[in-house]
Amino acid sequence: MDKNVEEFVKQMIYDKDKREVMRQLDEIVDSEILHLYAYNYNWDNGFKIPRKIIHKDCCQLSTALMMFYAADGIRYLQDKSEVNNLKEWSILIKELYNKIINNEFLEGTIKFTPPLSKVQIFKIKKIINANEEVFLKKTGTNDLNIYL
Repeated sequence: MDKNVEEFVKQMIYDKDKREVMRQLDEIVDSEILHLYAYNYNWDNGFKIPRKIIHKDCCQLSTALMMFYAADGIRYLQDKSEVNNLKEWSILIKELYNKIINNEFLEGTIKFTPPLSKVQIFKIKKIINANEEVFLKKTGTNDLNIYL
């Protein structure tokens, strides 16, 4: 990853307010920059920015899956009927889940490996349908999981 790109993403993460980040996200067309930002996103900052990311045309399947797991989407996979008190979380997870299931993200070169143990994978395979196997899929080869 280019050091200038890393510096740009660091500035978005640490030096910009939410409004400025939202504006900069509008201009991003590079899936690698988007992934790097999403990977380093502080989820304590809410769900508005992640929702913006998943609606970008350059958001790849690997980025969507990474965000799904980062937002504790495994809980949703395990029990879709669970009522959650966090309305914004529920909206994001359901929207992300549906976009993934409906193949709305392009597969690209960015690497993703589900952050699950063999036991978790075994248990989840027992409760998901064939369409949901995408959540257990490894994708890409370009590892951009870089902490900034």
